[in-house]
Amino acid sequence: MKIGTLVECIDDRFNAEQLKKIPNRPQKGNHYMIREIIELGHLVGVMLEEIRNPLTAKFKGQSVEPNFNIERFREIEGLDDLYNELVEEVFVEDLELI
Repeated sequence: MKIGTLVECIDDRFNAEQLKKIPNRPQKGNHYMIREIIELGHLVGVMLEEIRNPLTAKFKGQSVEPNFNIERFREIEGLDDLYNELVEEVFVEDLELI
């Protein structure tokens, strides 16, 4: 997975502490686009375009936006290409109008 990859949430179970600290969470079966990938040693987290949260997590003494374990998601095969084609079409149509 990389930034811009479309993913589906396959695990939306959060413990009580996470539920208190993270007001906006992905829901199982919903689709999202990765906006950032965070590598913390052997763990990998993602931030999603469609979900923003307050800076409630702590990392190296700083407040940061919570991220979600990459294992909670699966890549949606083939949609990246479709998305790119649709974006290209929009840009071509906009250029034709100029």
